[in-house]
Amino acid sequence: MISLKSLLKPKEKDSSKSSIDVNEDAMSATNGGKVKKDTDLLKGDLFCQLTYMSALATSALPRSLMFEYTSQLNFTSSVYLRKVHFLAKRLNYDYSEACRMVGEATREADPKAILLRMSGAMASGEDEAVFLKREAEVMGENYGDEYERRVDSLRKWTDAYVALIISASLVVVISVVSMLIFPMPPSFITTLTFLMLISTMLGVWVMHRSAPKEIKTHTLPETSRAQELAHKALFYVSIPLVVLTIPVLFLMKVSLGWSLIVIALIIAPAGILIWWDDKKIDRNDADMAGFLRSLGGITKVIGTTITEAVSRLDFGSLASLKKPVTRMNNALKFGIRPDLCWQKFVYESGSEQVNRSVRIFWDGIAVGGDPNLVGNQASMFAMKIALLRGKRKMVSSGFFYLCMAMHATMAILLVGIYQIMWNFANAMQSMQTSGGTSDMSAISSLPTFAFFSNSSGQLQILNLMVTAMLLMLTAANPAAVKVVDGGHNYKYFYLLTITMIITGLTMLVLPGLVHGMFSSLPTGG
Repeated sequence: MISLKSLLKPKEKDSSKSSIDVNEDAMSATNGGKVKKDTDLLKGDLFCQLTYMSALATSALPRSLMFEYTSQLNFTSSVYLRKVHFLAKRLNYDYSEACRMVGEATREADPKAILLRMSGAMASGEDEAVFLKREAEVMGENYGDEYERRVDSLRKWTDAYVALIISASLVVVISVVSMLIFPMPPSFITTLTFLMLISTMLGVWVMHRSAPKEIKTHTLPETSRAQELAHKALFYVSIPLVVLTIPVLFLMKVSLGWSLIVIALIIAPAGILIWWDDKKIDRNDADMAGFLRSLGGITKVIGTTITEAVSRLDFGSLASLKKPVTRMNNALKFGIRPDLCWQKFVYESGSEQVNRSVRIFWDGIAVGGDPNLVGNQASMFAMKIALLRGKRKMVSSGFFYLCMAMHATMAILLVGIYQIMWNFANAMQSMQTSGGTSDMSAISSLPTFAFFSNSSGQLQILNLMVTAMLLMLTAANPAAVKVVDGGHNYKYFYLLTITMIITGLTMLVLPGLVHGMFSSLPTGG
């Protein structure tokens, strides 16, 4: 978060000089108003940017400064305001005319409509604070409606993904039946396995496209302690250990089940830290709206600074924000610059929602905005995002438990089918070698029992198919859950740890159980 106070200093002399190079780059980097960044984030960025402008507008800030500060936000929608500011400052267009020109040249529907309405409001002399507040609320409703539609679509695709994974069991059953009827060439089994892999990856990609696009963890120079530890644990501990462990496990001929468990334990620390941090971010984001609303109201009522208002808060009512706000209050009492204290507060949160809502609140009051109105605007933004994420969490939490249970079931089914076939083949071979050879020779000549012959190689093909599908599901199911839940990318390692342990335990425990079931079969003699 860049403090607005630091932005004011280089602009006291010439407010256009410090940002003119950025604006020229923005003008040359776009063609016909088409944004080359991730347009999936456009509506969310527009919602935040309009809320930010409405907070600045409560101070009756000049248009040039309002557009300059807003255009420097690192959002996908900032390119349009950079264009407007460029036309107004360098080509001496009126801001109303500049908004109209940029809006007409823009291809994306939402920024086009907003810029044209902004042009009409400026030309008619409508109060900018009222206009921007209304547009921010409308954009918030628009963004929320699209978010909820994506969540509903995502709920349907999670059901489709479950059906897709269950079809993997049908592939195995069909393959086994086909092998029992007639020996199948390896190319047929390889094709079935490859098609199953492609369909699973396609299901994960479709859910990725259907899921709401948002940034949950900020990308500032400093971040939360848990995220820093996770990054160090992954790159300085887990990855080097995995690189060294895999050859050792291979040379020692360790079973695949134990290998998966060992690798899972190595990558677990980074995933667990991010999972814990993600829970903390959810709690902080949910409590952020009440904190900013209360702080803005107290600042307005007692007519003092934000620093004094923070000390007047009831810290017991801050819930998950009690400790970070207490640390910030102690830093303020020691005389540390308020903007640095708020910056540290944002850094330690690790949350992009906290970063944006604090930016709205702090910058709006720093330029002389009404604390109560600015607090309500920042609170409205934070609460809207938190409520939408809560709806997404309802879908992702249920899908997480379902996907893990489904993965365990599929692992048991795949390993169980192979182990039953393998033990049955061993039982038949024992019966042939222990006597009754004349009776068994006639049976073993049948096509069905030829499957269990070592010379046919069908059991080896089935083993490769089962192993490939197990590894595929072990990697794909965590990706599916991560896509549905969102959040930090390292969360994938937490989910991967769970599926690897499930797969490893299944491969270690189930063969013994199946062997115990076949131990009662007669071996001849």
